[in-house]
Amino acid sequence: MKNKFYLHEFKLFDGEEYITFNIVALNESKKEILVAVTNRGRITQVTYDLFEDENGYYFEYGCEYTKVKIEDFKEVKDEY
Repeated sequence: MKNKFYLHEFKLFDGEEYITFNIVALNESKKEILVAVTNRGRITQVTYDLFEDENGYYFEYGCEYTKVKIEDFKEVKDEY
């Protein structure tokens, strides 16, 4: 699963704007995921704890602990 999600992206609407998540690295043995988060023009890299339930892997985002499912990420296509 290490490189399976390279260049994958997910957009989450927070009620006002979209927040974009791009997977940078996923480490199953450490149960961590490194994600580039684009939020209102700012890009940050954040390491989240990786959880697993009956629906697969996910991490929790924000103060409401929104579940962001890894399976919802889609591959970014090169449009050049």
